[in-house]
Amino acid sequence: MVFFLYQQIFFAFSLDLVFFTHYRFFTMTSNNPFSAVDLILLRFKEGQLFTYLIQLSAKHFYKQWAFPGSLVKDDETLETSAGRIYQEASGNTELYLEQLYTFSDPKRDPRSRSISTTYLGFPKKEDQHFHPCSKYFQGDWKEVKKIDRLAYDHNEILRVAIERVAAKLEYTTLAFFLLPSSFTLTELQELYEYFLKKPIDKRNFRKKILSLSIIEETGYMRTGEKSRPAKLYHPTKNGLTSISLFS
Repeated sequence: MVFFLYQQIFFAFSLDLVFFTHYRFFTMTSNNPFSAVDLILLRFKEGQLFTYLIQLSAKHFYKQWAFPGSLVKDDETLETSAGRIYQEASGNTELYLEQLYTFSDPKRDPRSRSISTTYLGFPKKEDQHFHPCSKYFQGDWKEVKKIDRLAYDHNEILRVAIERVAAKLEYTTLAFFLLPSSFTLTELQELYEYFLKKPIDKRNFRKKILSLSIIEETGYMRTGEKSRPAKLYHPTKNGLTSISLFS
């Protein structure tokens, strides 16, 4: 009789333990936010900044424009997820990536809680053709100054991206990732004036840029435009390097 009583107590305790463990696990996992990655692709052309956007098929943002993005898969790092997102959005694989910022507003995605780690992306070849995969309606390069309302919190992401690029232009060679592989000194100056939001003295700018030995002449000229032919330059080094441009 005593043994039977102990069996009942042990059985009841086991049920409580299983229920508590299951309930604790369920509540923890169901409240955990999803991890996402969004990719901000930028390039500078004809005196204007452009970013690549895709048109969504998601229910809450049907046919709205947004940055390419996705939830992170179980077997992915953030970087490999960003690379996959780029391939899905463009059909290409080669680009320079740099982590931007993490956005965690609980209301940023109306479907469920998600935290997005964002990346700046700069395609390595300016002549790449972009062909988004079938999960998107379409993709297109949009002039930043003409962009209106984006899906999710992507207007805020764009603002932070522009601020980050503007800051890094003052102490790195990030400008070369935004421009074509060869460019004129005028085009380089236009890029700096765009992000710094102020005119720069032409003579002093060229003198400083050339003194840093970060660009060199290609031996070719830019022709066929209204202005007279201009020398084309390209970077002397690959990759991102530190400079002191305005000191």
